[in-house]
Amino acid sequence: MKKFLLSILMISLAVLFTACSESDTDKADQDTSSADEETAETKEAGSSDVKPGDIEITDEIKDMTYSTMEEYDGVKDAYIEVDGDQITMTLQVGASLNEEKRKELGDNFVRNLSSNTSFYYDELEGPEKDSYGTLFEIFDLQIGVGPGSEDILQGAKVTSGKSIMW
Repeated sequence: MKKFLLSILMISLAVLFTACSESDTDKADQDTSSADEETAETKEAGSSDVKPGDIEITDEIKDMTYSTMEEYDGVKDAYIEVDGDQITMTLQVGASLNEEKRKELGDNFVRNLSSNTSFYYDELEGPEKDSYGTLFEIFDLQIGVGPGSEDILQGAKVTSGKSIMW
């Protein structure tokens, strides 16, 4: 089981890093190709058909995400809850981490969940440099990052938003 989870983790990280590194040549090809534009429009139209009830964030997906996050320095615990069309994520971190590092860890947590979920659902695209992926175009997000019940950095993202508002 550990080998399976490790394999899934490695694949997820590879997808995440690949999605985050797009070359200038790829960008130029996308800008000049009408076929690529039509494909993107088709994907966008298809993703709007997916509803929160169509996606189940299973315990296996959550566990993969928890395992990855617990590898980060300063992370003590992680939790994900899905309620209807909202995902609530909490990340317990060391008290010595500054606000910028907490935001970075929260961002990584969100991207990791999106990547792991898109691995199981072909209709979902994973996160990219400027996007948290299709998952967070379907679900609203509430996230809290902090050392305990006090001093929690809170963020939120609605489906139409581009980024987390901290």
